[in-house]
Amino acid sequence: MKEAKTFGELKKSGRPVLTVREEMRKNLVHCLETEERILPGIVGYDDTVVPDIENAILSGHHMVFLGERGQAKSRIIRGLVSLLDGRIPIVQGCEINDNPFTPICRSCKRRVEKEGEALPIEWIDREQRYGEKLATPDVSIADLIGEIDPIKVAEGRYLADEETIHYGLIPRTNRGVFAINELPDLTEKV
Repeated sequence: MKEAKTFGELKKSGRPVLTVREEMRKNLVHCLETEERILPGIVGYDDTVVPDIENAILSGHHMVFLGERGQAKSRIIRGLVSLLDGRIPIVQGCEINDNPFTPICRSCKRRVEKEGEALPIEWIDREQRYGEKLATPDVSIADLIGEIDPIKVAEGRYLADEETIHYGLIPRTNRGVFAINELPDLTEKV
C-alpha cells in the first residue's frame, strides 16, 4: 500500500487512528493468534513475566519493571517496540510526532487548520518511536520534559507561549515507548 504524502490522502486511505496502547494490543492479539513469540531472545520468563506483560498490554496498562541488575528488564522494554506498527504518519516537521488527526501542539493545530488536506505528512518507523534515558544524579527536568528556549524568547515570544519550549525526551517520544532505567538513581527533585 502506497504511503500517503498529505493529510487528505491519509484521510482517504481509511487508515484507523490508534493510540499506542490500542496499537500494541492489536499487534499482541495478532501475535497470540499466530503463536508468535512477542519477546524472542528472552529466555526463562515464558511462564512468569511474559504472561504478566501480555495481560498488562491487553488491559492497556502502563508498566514498571522491577528487579536486580542483569534480569533483562531493559531488553524486554526494547523488545516491546516490536508491538508498535511498522510505520505511522506524523505532521511533517513536528518535534513531538503529532498525529495529523489529533494534533496536540499549537503549531501543528494551526498548520492543520491553515493547510487542511494539503498538510504534508511524513512516516516514522517503530524504532524512531522508542526513547530511553539512564537515570543519573545529573538528569534534570529539562532533559526529560523540556525547558524554555531563551533564543525563542529573544525572538519576541512570551514565556507563557508553549512554542517557546525546547522539548525534552518524553514529549519527543510522543506516540511511542519511553523507558527510564535505574529509576532509584534519579534525584528527588525530578
